[in-house]
Amino acid sequence: MKNTLLHTTEELIRIQSTANQTKELQRIITYVETYFQGINTLVVKRYDSKEKPSIVISTQDTLSPDVMLVGHLDVVPAPDELFEPRYEGTKLFGRGACDMKSECAVMMELMKEIAVQEDRPNIALMLTTDEEIGGFNGVAFLLNEVGYRCQVALIPDGGQSPDDIVLMNKGILLLRLTAHGKTGHGSRPWVGENAIDRLLVAYEKLRQYIPVKATAEDQWYHTCNIGMIQGGEAANQIPDLATCDIDIRFTEDENVDQLFAKIQEQVGDLAEVELRVGGEPIYTDPTNSFVQQYAECVKETIGTPAVFNKHCGSNDGRFFTSLGIPIIVSRPTSGNQHSPDEWLETESLPVFQEICRQAIKKFHSVC
Repeated sequence: MKNTLLHTTEELIRIQSTANQTKELQRIITYVETYFQGINTLVVKRYDSKEKPSIVISTQDTLSPDVMLVGHLDVVPAPDELFEPRYEGTKLFGRGACDMKSECAVMMELMKEIAVQEDRPNIALMLTTDEEIGGFNGVAFLLNEVGYRCQVALIPDGGQSPDDIVLMNKGILLLRLTAHGKTGHGSRPWVGENAIDRLLVAYEKLRQYIPVKATAEDQWYHTCNIGMIQGGEAANQIPDLATCDIDIRFTEDENVDQLFAKIQEQVGDLAEVELRVGGEPIYTDPTNSFVQQYAECVKETIGTPAVFNKHCGSNDGRFFTSLGIPIIVSRPTSGNQHSPDEWLETESLPVFQEICRQAIKKFHSVC
């Protein structure tokens, strides 16, 4: 019989919870709600902000648990076949296997364990459905509008293995460049102004300002990726409108406002610059007592010391660190998130679960 962790992970993967599928987002939150149904030692609260549902399960009816477990159940788009879990040996493949439905399954099972304990910690599980598009109607809404707070947050949305603890993440700017022109017949380009040409020039100026320096060996530079581009209606027509969406990750040398202002200065004469998502770099002090206790749990469970790292991606932890709340980011051994071969090493799942279990016990003893 398949263990419950893998069964729950598979069930979550099968739900196509992408940002554009409102019913599937509601369905996955309903799945979580049903998972905890009938457990009268837990308080379950469901929220909704701009059609993005979320749920908080806690051991006390409070907005201020000592410990917050945090995860997101939304995923990036993928072909239908990636929502059917498959195995190769001990590896599980599927959309969300790494980012981050397996981690959510771990936290859900831990909350069930805690629910039957006599000495229950003051802990909550926060699950949202909009992290992949910015997190503003999930974690940001729950912290800033509802008012949740905690002493420490465990956010297993980064790293590569249970002993890889991420203490620093780059900031994020998601921008849309819009260039305008004047339409006309494609055979007479002099009668109009090509918006795509203007957009390409603007993008080139942006790439000159953020040159390609980062490599697999030395990643800690600003990066710029053009992810979507649209423009024109016919090959024989001069386009009068063109847009592109750009993903910029930046180091702690700058902040959102500084970098956005500099980009506007670089390309503002060619294209409008719209800030769609902005997030500051994330940092947690390695000497923080919660971090040190978590690292102890890693060593006690695995037998080797934890490694403190910095990673390029961002996560919802930035909303906690902006409030001065320390976060701990690690995950089971997994990788290739957002790609067709996203995977999880299933044998690392119970190892990660045990680390989290022991960390919660340590935190409870001092909170």
